[in-house]
Amino acid sequence: MLSIMLFGLNNWWLKYAFHNWLTGKLSDFLFCFFFPLYCSAILSLVTDWPIRRRVWLGAGLTFIAFVAVKTSPVISSWVSGVLSVASRILFGGDSINRVDPTDLIVAPVVLCSVLFALRRENPA
Repeated sequence: MLSIMLFGLNNWWLKYAFHNWLTGKLSDFLFCFFFPLYCSAILSLVTDWPIRRRVWLGAGLTFIAFVAVKTSPVISSWVSGVLSVASRILFGGDSINRVDPTDLIVAPVVLCSVLFALRRENPA
């Protein structure tokens, strides 16, 4: 929950206030962490799959989406457009995404999300 709140704060306030490499990478880092967990939670509502299957599927979807948005101008523009609709309503401004393959450096955080979820399932 904290990562989602920080993601929102960063995307709709910190990026506009500071507009630097840190705010950009922070969004990528947070997305790669919370989105597999979010996908897993949604899947838990519509399937009876074990968490292991749900979180790995969420991780795969997150990885594919993240790579596509960071490397494809068409997909990046589409995502910015879709998110900007909600962003204008909620925050009065657009949600801007940029194609930047250097952002892929944070992609391993997707695995950290999986490990976090599985660790919570089976605490030591």
